[in-house]
Amino acid sequence: MLGLLLFAGALHVKLSDLRREWVVVMLMATIGIGLSTVIVGIGFSWLTGMPLLIALLFGALISPTDPVAVLGLLREADLEKSLETKIAGESLFNDGVSYVVFLVLIGIAFPHGDAHGGGLSGPAQLFVQEALGGAVLGLVLGWLAGWLTFRVMRRIDDYSLEVLITLGLAFGGYELAVYLQVSAPIMAVCAGLLIGDVGAKYGMSKEIASEC
Repeated sequence: MLGLLLFAGALHVKLSDLRREWVVVMLMATIGIGLSTVIVGIGFSWLTGMPLLIALLFGALISPTDPVAVLGLLREADLEKSLETKIAGESLFNDGVSYVVFLVLIGIAFPHGDAHGGGLSGPAQLFVQEALGGAVLGLVLGWLAGWLTFRVMRRIDDYSLEVLITLGLAFGGYELAVYLQVSAPIMAVCAGLLIGDVGAKYGMSKEIASEC
């Protein structure tokens, strides 16, 4: 369900707002997750005596916030738009980044125990493949789904069919990302951002666009 949750959350964040705050969002979602993973991992290893690499895996698992809960709280809070965008954007991308960090640590701790880590030359290559590959796949699939919505739905204007297209993008795109060994969470976020901003503006019916 992670792909669906991230996709649904990304629909509510506008690309125009995110572009203005992208530096802070990326710093919080990357360096912030890295620092949290290290601090939690070292602390957990010190408290329990667990090997550091295993403790770091635990740190990567619990570092990201729940994007659905964060976005729900933001709707109720009266915050400045810039601050809201920073928090919402970070909550969306930190899941994908922590997922990639987790896979990198798995590849280091268990070099032959995982399909993602076994066939790559090193953690840096794995990070690039997962993060950048997931982002590119998400943008491509989001553009294709938006184009299909624009070309077909503008004539049919069928609310249920538009919902099925977006659900197909969320579920099918996630499975495709797993098959291609790129980051499925990052794919879901990028596709959701593109659909929520471009698709809602040009292709979707007024009913579904208002939901986005």
